[in-house]
Amino acid sequence: MYWVKRDSYLPQGSQGLKAVTKAKLGYDPLELDPELMTPYAQEQPQVLASYSVSDAVATWYLYEKYVHPFIFSLCTIIPMPPDDVLRKGSGGLCEALLMVQA
Repeated sequence: MYWVKRDSYLPQGSQGLKAVTKAKLGYDPLELDPELMTPYAQEQPQVLASYSVSDAVATWYLYEKYVHPFIFSLCTIIPMPPDDVLRKGSGGLCEALLMVQA
């Protein structure tokens, strides 16, 4: 998690899903007080479901806009399929890049 705080270029304390979604995607996802989750599960399940969907949508759009293009950019530099790029550590990726350059 340290690299997220160091390399995300987000204001201090703004590394949570809600803050990142607001800063990077420009919309404010639903928010729900954690203390209300259990009562809402019994009394207002539709509100709890909307909250869960809001988080899922925010996560998907962040992935599509930032993570997905980054993975495929790495795949153009390092000739590996996306699955292998995701499984390798930074040392393995550096080694593969050096082998391509050699």
